[in-house]
Amino acid sequence: MKKRYLAAAVAAMVTLTTGVVMANPVEIDGTTSFRYRADDTNGVKKNGSITKIILNAKSEVAPNLSIFARFAAEGLSNKGFGTDFRADKSFVGEIDQYGLLYTNAGFTYKLGQQSPTIGALGLIYDASGYLGKQDMGVVDGINIKGKSGVTSIDFLAAQENNDGAIDNKIYSVRASYNPTKALTLGATLTQYKAADNMNFYGADASYAYGKATYSGEFAKSNANADNKSYALGMAYAPDAKNTVSVYNYKVETNGNINNPYVGGMTTFDSGLKGFYYGADHSFTKDTALHLFYADRKAITGSYKNTSFRTTVSYKF
Repeated sequence: MKKRYLAAAVAAMVTLTTGVVMANPVEIDGTTSFRYRADDTNGVKKNGSITKIILNAKSEVAPNLSIFARFAAEGLSNKGFGTDFRADKSFVGEIDQYGLLYTNAGFTYKLGQQSPTIGALGLIYDASGYLGKQDMGVVDGINIKGKSGVTSIDFLAAQENNDGAIDNKIYSVRASYNPTKALTLGATLTQYKAADNMNFYGADASYAYGKATYSGEFAKSNANADNKSYALGMAYAPDAKNTVSVYNYKVETNGNINNPYVGGMTTFDSGLKGFYYGADHSFTKDTALHLFYADRKAITGSYKNTSFRTTVSYKF
């Protein structure tokens, strides 16, 4: 039962503040999107469409203290293909995040069920794109972000919310600062407390020059083999409505956190190397077109895959 203590505590706090929420305005926002995806894996082609909606709610219950929740739903034309839920269904929808937000002295404290990212590019861990309250990188914990002097801090202490007995713990801190206006340097320390405890060490840098931003991240774990990962890329924004990007990466199996039910949790692809290409265009401040192409292959072995995705999204 210990693994559920935090979730139960947060749920109790949510219940206790329900009456206060009813007396205060609730802020609602979110996104809805439609995606077409086409993959080619070692010559085997597969395609389908994905419709998604994310609904966020937040209400202040005391000065600087708010309660939050998220509803996520996804519909697939090809069951199981491209799903962000861990479910072999054509449609899934549920409240998958909730908790408390507290702000004070330039710091934000997020307590509850959430989908965090570790590192500047999410090289070590990135659950932000997943949906669902179990098994997809959603964790129960606290994420603290803010700035102390010239140093920005991002701290995470959490445990996985898996549908089973294996709820490994994650502890991480990233510190970054700007030696110049254009340059950002950062370092990340992460511990993944699992059957084999793993420590990760990461370093990142980004540099803005004109309309381009160049960024990179490197990580290494204390595993005996396959323990390194990197991502290097550039994003170029010729104007306020358009951005193009390209990233090259290589993520060894032990160069990122591997969830026991999902596998690699990097922004990129565990055990693979290749390129990501992207292009974004904003029609209005709320409506955008996103193009994405991945060209990747196994670091060892014959696996090859390309994936093209075109997405139209609307923010409300």
